[in-house]
Amino acid sequence: MVDHLRRALDTQPVIDQAKGMLMLLWSQPADDAFSQLRLISQRANVKLHEVAAVVVASGIRQPSPVEEATAAKVLTELGWALGRNLL
Repeated sequence: MVDHLRRALDTQPVIDQAKGMLMLLWSQPADDAFSQLRLISQRANVKLHEVAAVVVASGIRQPSPVEEATAAKVLTELGWALGRNLL
């Protein structure tokens, strides 16, 4: 239980950063931005904090801290969401 809480606290900052980036870029409220991150996570079958890490790394033009195949899946789903005006 303690490890689970510690992991949640460790990953929360990057999720908040990604959520803030989506809020700023697409003028979304916080709940909608989080829902989009969650949808991408589910569609790509990638953990939410990994999706967030890819979004943040893409936004600051840095290499993703997530393995390349996972990052590619996330970016594909992000493109899908953009194409459907979900973001």
